[in-house]
Amino acid sequence: MNTGLFITFEGADGLGKSKQADMLRWELEGRGHRVYFTKEPGTKFGTGSPLGAVVRETVFNLEDSGRILPAGAQQLYLLLDHIDNVSRLEPHLRAGHTVVCDRYSDSAFAYAAVYNPPTPESILSLWEQYRGPVPDITILLLAQGSVVDDGAGGCYTDIGWALARARKRLDDEAGKQSGKAWNNYHAQRLVQRIYLTLLAGEPRTVLVPVEEKDTETDVHRRVTAAVDRRLKNLTAQSVAGQYTDGLPTARR
Repeated sequence: MNTGLFITFEGADGLGKSKQADMLRWELEGRGHRVYFTKEPGTKFGTGSPLGAVVRETVFNLEDSGRILPAGAQQLYLLLDHIDNVSRLEPHLRAGHTVVCDRYSDSAFAYAAVYNPPTPESILSLWEQYRGPVPDITILLLAQGSVVDDGAGGCYTDIGWALARARKRLDDEAGKQSGKAWNNYHAQRLVQRIYLTLLAGEPRTVLVPVEEKDTETDVHRRVTAAVDRRLKNLTAQSVAGQYTDGLPTARR
């Protein structure tokens, strides 16, 4: 039985998700939590699965490299990384630690339609099979923007600022966005809509709005407040005997 606290971060590109996951880790560690921090896919710096560096090079640079992979192959690379990541985080949950994960299996379903070609159902069924433990809290960052007339009798929310920000990544993240098959405004709006469809009705989900003018601290305050509210609910359920694992505020 998992007795730890499992928190995941999800959202479209360019919203500062990785930074917010880092900031929450620091916040929780300051409160006495023993935190295992991980990421999907893993990085060359040792966060998450060691397979992640190869996965990133293959999947995120596919468009620029000119390589062509069969339908679903990109997702299979990501699934291998995910399975290995789950094997590494589960012992921490069983030990009662707090796990903070920057992207998790929800990403596979949110991005399925924007791969080129789209992810086949047969591959998504494998993701269902190997989802891993269900998070206690999923923080979904939502880009905010002005409503724009699409010229065809409809409208959409303009979240182009987020993708523009993603394209300006610096240092080790430089150039990461340009190689992605979903490096366009339509794809990013679609990803956000799918995320909402998948997660908005889930009890584990907390929605955190992000505006272009927000600082990292602004967003962190919203994330922390949302997590605190969710933790209070989980604790109340535990006291009432409705939540079998029991979640104290800190896990050591």
